[in-house]
Amino acid sequence: MAENKSLCLALGMQLDVPVADQPELLKNAGFDRFAFDREKRGTSELTELLMKKAEILNLACEYIHAPFYGMDDIWHDESGELAEIMLRDLYATIDDCSNYSVKYAVFHAIIGMDNFTPTQLGLERLDDVVDYAVKKNVYLAFENTEGEMYLEAVMDRYKDVSNVGFCFDSGHELCYNYGKDILSKYCDRLFVTHLNDNRGMTGGELTFYDDSHLLPFDGIADWDGIAKRIKNGNYSGTLSFEVISKGRPTRTDNDIYKGLTAQEYVNKAYSKAVEFRDILKSI
Repeated sequence: MAENKSLCLALGMQLDVPVADQPELLKNAGFDRFAFDREKRGTSELTELLMKKAEILNLACEYIHAPFYGMDDIWHDESGELAEIMLRDLYATIDDCSNYSVKYAVFHAIIGMDNFTPTQLGLERLDDVVDYAVKKNVYLAFENTEGEMYLEAVMDRYKDVSNVGFCFDSGHELCYNYGKDILSKYCDRLFVTHLNDNRGMTGGELTFYDDSHLLPFDGIADWDGIAKRIKNGNYSGTLSFEVISKGRPTRTDNDIYKGLTAQEYVNKAYSKAVEFRDILKSI
């Protein structure tokens, strides 16, 4: 089996440096790939700017993350007005991937801690999105977030569609999925990774405050176990990391990065990424 060689870091990271200026930080640190969250409401200005800069820096784009606030409307907005807004963002993300030869678009299956019931209406709306992605030769990676029953509904419906697969978020599995082994369930369809750490579910109910997106090894995640599960799934693609330098409101988890410059933080992220890649190689 081929080894995981490429390392990708998602832009954003709550750094005090504009996203458009962050590719240079990645290049300086040693990353060879980047990813980013697409702007909402149909604009493509950031996409165009980042792609031009990436070409100059010889950085490849691993995936574009679609906007996700409003994914619950896909499933539960019976009027269709709010769902249409979200659908436009999904189609625009697919278009950006197609126009710039980016293989993967990452989608949330749902947003919202109180959503537990996938609907036939939502699946029918996604049917058209999936068909469009297939025509555009773009691969959709659905991410494990809160409400894994929505992910299950999507993965089951499109189990025979080669363009639909899984984006594994290690932090979400730890704090949103109650530590369930979501990775092994879909490892044979793994397209993209969102590798990050946190301190697990610290309260009695799901909350985004626990989703601290720490650098690997800075929380309580079992990184040896994650590596083994990735290896067992025969995944040999890019290792992508989605982390943030500043904590959630009222939380101090990310205070360990205080005092680091933006470049120092990205350098640390690269060091942790290499450390995890070395664990994978050793298995």
